[in-house]
Amino acid sequence: MCVFKDEQMISMTGYTKKDFKINKTRFSLILKSLNSNKGLDINIKTPRYLVQLEPEIKKMFQKQLIRGKIDLKIYEFGERGNLNLDDIKLSQYLKRFKKIVPKVDDGDLLKAAISLPDIFTSSTFRFTKKVETQFLNIITVSILDLIKYRKKEGKRMIQVIKGYITSILKTTRTLIPLEKARQTRKKRQLIDKITSLIKDIEYDPLRLETEMIYYVEKYDITEERIRLQYHCKFFLEIIRTEEFSGRKLLFLSQEILREINTIGSKANDFEIQRQVVQMKENIDKTKEQLQNIL
Repeated sequence: MCVFKDEQMISMTGYTKKDFKINKTRFSLILKSLNSNKGLDINIKTPRYLVQLEPEIKKMFQKQLIRGKIDLKIYEFGERGNLNLDDIKLSQYLKRFKKIVPKVDDGDLLKAAISLPDIFTSSTFRFTKKVETQFLNIITVSILDLIKYRKKEGKRMIQVIKGYITSILKTTRTLIPLEKARQTRKKRQLIDKITSLIKDIEYDPLRLETEMIYYVEKYDITEERIRLQYHCKFFLEIIRTEEFSGRKLLFLSQEILREINTIGSKANDFEIQRQVVQMKENIDKTKEQLQNIL
């Protein structure tokens, strides 16, 4: 378990934009991150000659961004007339395609070949090993900036989520006097009702007392309240000690909701039900926020 000096939570939401030049050609990079239930969902859109970098870029994303819907776009601001068709490569591709699928129409083969990333080259921009390194360095910096954005967003969300869970924890303490008052009231009502019914009936006092205890314990919420307190304290502990806690906290919030619902079904008391409604509202808001946590 990783322990941090400061409470840490990382959002899946982030954004960064960079404008830069390589070999006198202007580029714009936009890197966005949104929440996703599918793990890491990567979408990359770049100029044709950068397609060969996509496997390396995806490895960088997988290593550092962990989860989220990642969208990378790189735009080139060059002259359209500076693109040249590489006749030799085009001819080579057409021969290969024809050999693989000899019965396909020549027009369809040509469309397929022209869509390949290295068919067109720029007369003013040359993609070299040095240029490749420059692009990867810029993408690396952009990823680090995105992570900073995610952490900043996560720090804001910590306070909101902690507020909801702390509120539930405080409410569990207010349930103690409410539960005692409810038990006293229910016992009195039960005794009065039984007394009115057994005036002229012989009965076993010990058996009657046993049945009354069973009836009262059946609607007791002490165990649920204690478990609810434990879950809330554990929730706050995870925030303090774990960095990538979104899924774990989401599962724990389900357990918190289960205890709240059980208290609501057993309480049979207006004041306790009112507190239950407030706790359910807080845990629902918590779950909504956790959908965006790494």
